[in-house]
Amino acid sequence: PDVSGIGVRIAIYAQNLMSFLPAFYAISDGEVTIDELFSVEIQASTILITALAILVSAIFEAVTQRITSFHAAIILNLSWMNNTNLFIYLLLYIHHRT
Repeated sequence: PDVSGIGVRIAIYAQNLMSFLPAFYAISDGEVTIDELFSVEIQASTILITALAILVSAIFEAVTQRITSFHAAIILNLSWMNNTNLFIYLLLYIHHRT
């Protein structure tokens, strides 16, 4: 599996780190507008779809018994990291509602 390659991991790390930029921009003025919330929601949804795709491929590989424990651990860690974007959206949504 190529998921343990440095390119895949750096791409996911960069994607997750850069997802904080719109969130910081949204709260920089102290108010989260509907447009800012919508853009962060779209971004979080896209990253969650990526996490789901990685997990589905890992499940397929596990069923066919072609995945090692090492690669399964990497996939689970990367998927968990991708899911943190949902928490960013949730925090902005709570801030918007208050």
